[in-house]
Amino acid sequence: MKILMKIIMVLFLVGVVSCRDTKKEEEAEKAAIEKIEAVENEAEEISEKINEEASEVESSLKELDSI
Repeated sequence: MKILMKIIMVLFLVGVVSCRDTKKEEEAEKAAIEKIEAVENEAEEISEKINEEASEVESSLKELDSI
């Protein structure tokens, strides 16, 4: 009888674990990916601005050197 109860408990546990809600996990993963992509886009924009400003500074320095 004890063995039968243990088998039933194990089967119940396996059933509960295998029937978990994976949609919530998938949605959380998608949200995390979207946040990462947004941060990457923002980092690219900042990098482009820095490069533009650096080129402006370089041209200004060249003008000052030529004076």
